[in-house]
Amino acid sequence: MSASLSLEEKKRRKRALILEAAVKLFSENGFAETPIAAVAKEAGVSFGTVFTYFETKDVLFQASVLEPLEEIKPYFHEIEERYSGNPMEMVKEMIHCQVDQFSKSMDYLRLIQQVLARPDRYPALFKELDDFVNVFIDKIYPVIAEGQGMGLFYKDAPPLIAQSYLSLINGMRLTFIDDYTNLVWNDMKIQALRLFGPVADAREEMQ
Repeated sequence: MSASLSLEEKKRRKRALILEAAVKLFSENGFAETPIAAVAKEAGVSFGTVFTYFETKDVLFQASVLEPLEEIKPYFHEIEERYSGNPMEMVKEMIHCQVDQFSKSMDYLRLIQQVLARPDRYPALFKELDDFVNVFIDKIYPVIAEGQGMGLFYKDAPPLIAQSYLSLINGMRLTFIDDYTNLVWNDMKIQALRLFGPVADAREEMQ
């Protein structure tokens, strides 16, 4: 049994290496300019091994977009389950978590930008990303609305605030190439918080 588990773990790790290599190369070069041979070399596996785990290049590209998305979904869709306190405290905690997630995901964010820029080329993937955004807006809406009622947040339409916030944190990782441990990310969290409401001292609020 242990040998079988060990083999399965090796398979999972090999598949993960291939997927990580694919995200990196697809994000850098695009779909058309990324041959499977390059992915195999980056992952340290044989050409044929890639097809053991991903039937075609299209399947690999789809997995490169959708599987990381599934990993980050809980941080964006489980708002009331993951974050606690009053609306301001929930948003602060959410920003800390989500900015940390995005700050480590430069390759993936570059990749989804390719999909968002070509809905005609990737209609199914574009819909998945669009659904991701819409669910986030639906989940954060009542938190923003409650915060507005308490005088904590701006009176702008909650969907507009949510979309502005997503645009900011998405653009941050594409604009700033600093290592995710750099203090610039703390400053970005402060800017993100200011999108929600006129806090007296956002820097202090984000401590």
